[in-house]
Amino acid sequence: RDGLSILDQAIAHADLDEDGKVTGARVRDMLGLADKSAQRKLLQVLLEGDAKALLDGIDEQYALGVEPLALMRALMDLVHRVTVAQVSGAEPDAPTEEERAALAGFAERLSAAQLHRLWQLLLKGHDEVRQAPDPLVSARMALLRVLHASDMPDPGSLIKRMEELAQSTPAQSGGKTDT
Repeated sequence: RDGLSILDQAIAHADLDEDGKVTGARVRDMLGLADKSAQRKLLQVLLEGDAKALLDGIDEQYALGVEPLALMRALMDLVHRVTVAQVSGAEPDAPTEEERAALAGFAERLSAAQLHRLWQLLLKGHDEVRQAPDPLVSARMALLRVLHASDMPDPGSLIKRMEELAQSTPAQSGGKTDT
């Protein structure tokens, strides 16, 4: 019965348009559901380092009724599905071909270390948003931190670089001179 009621509502909303068609976008808007393609786009701009587009995407989702905590959880879900697809080598778990292709593209492009770091940063951000007095501000700041942290080298690369520098620097005598 609930499904029929929702369908009746969708038909009534469709009658308000000139074309009178029930579309997925119309039903999503009517139910206040998040658009999965918008979430993938948000992950994409996050990975590209486009801070302005990231903030615009967050604000757009919020204006559509997507709560900041739900947005963080959706991004975490995307990263999880990309990671599982990468590790298993199987086709990503997604309902549409478009989404499977996008997730497969992320799995090819990102390293396992990048995905795990992304997961940790999103998990920390999720906890912050959950406890924040202003979840929207907290989500913006957490996702900006993720964006900027993606430019930083991972700890393993830093250690390797430090070891290389230590080996290439001549040993100093510690300030003692022979006289």
